[in-house]
Amino acid sequence: MQKDKQPLDFLKALTEVFGPSTMEDGVIELILKELGPDFRSVVTGHKNLVVWKEHSNYERTIVFQAHMDELGVRPYRYLSNGYIELTPTGGIPRISNNHLIQFQPNNVHGVLIIRSVDEKNTRYYADVGATSPEEALDMVPRHANGAYAKVSLEASATQLKGKSFDDRAGCAAIVQVLRHWEKEQTNRIVGVFTAREETGNWPVTELYRTIQENQLFPDLIVNVECCPAEEVPGAAEGFASVGKGIVLVNMDASYEPDPILCRFMSLVAEKGGIINQHMAVRAGSGELGRLALGFGVAGYPLTIPCRYMHQPHSVISKVDYMACIAMIREIAVQYGNSDL
Repeated sequence: MQKDKQPLDFLKALTEVFGPSTMEDGVIELILKELGPDFRSVVTGHKNLVVWKEHSNYERTIVFQAHMDELGVRPYRYLSNGYIELTPTGGIPRISNNHLIQFQPNNVHGVLIIRSVDEKNTRYYADVGATSPEEALDMVPRHANGAYAKVSLEASATQLKGKSFDDRAGCAAIVQVLRHWEKEQTNRIVGVFTAREETGNWPVTELYRTIQENQLFPDLIVNVECCPAEEVPGAAEGFASVGKGIVLVNMDASYEPDPILCRFMSLVAEKGGIINQHMAVRAGSGELGRLALGFGVAGYPLTIPCRYMHQPHSVISKVDYMACIAMIREIAVQYGNSDL
């Protein structure tokens, strides 16, 4: 039996670990260590992670899914002045200029420089302190991956400030529920932690195959993500608000949940006394559409409001994060309950 930890300890570890698309190994290691030997797990060739406990007397299987990767960069070409031109692996905002980035495997740090004329003409560079292309190549090889440099998670009385809450917060919330899930419950829950979401080409086919081979066919798939929150006072309506609870999403850009399922989620939150808010996410989406439609089952997106998404420093609320954990657990308990 694992010793209980504070709910924020694991979130801190996840947000601080290096893990851009294709480099999710550190995240996988932390999740498996946190869950311990009681869980079965499969890591696919493209680094999707599936975890579950053996459960022989269940009625339904609920998959909770979140993505592990963070935004990243890769070397594109080495310039005569020692700068490295970069190719982003994910949607790095043009305003994320002059921030520290870290390259692996050599643990080299550099300054991210963004030169932008407009949305279609944006170039990304790294200044790693080199004065020639040969020196830059020696410091950062062609196969290197970069990401925003480590930012330690800091907590105020009400909020959390850190890096990569998108979507390490979703991963951490799912793990918290998995750790404390009892086999005596009616439903079986499966954690699916996906790779390469930020690049838009995440490997879904092998994930289908893995779930099928291990007889983990879902009855419901819940995607746990972050969504953009208001970033300045008086932000336009339509954004979620930090500190007002978990977001029950009426639809996102890739998927529209069944109205009956939307009503179920509202009732779960109401019955459980879980603080929540509602919105439609019109720009952006997670993997829910491809997963739910691929398996032909119902799906639903939960999101945690996050300020400054995709930027080196971001902010979420303790209240919202804890509401997410509570909502995941209550969905797992209540799904299929005719008395709700």
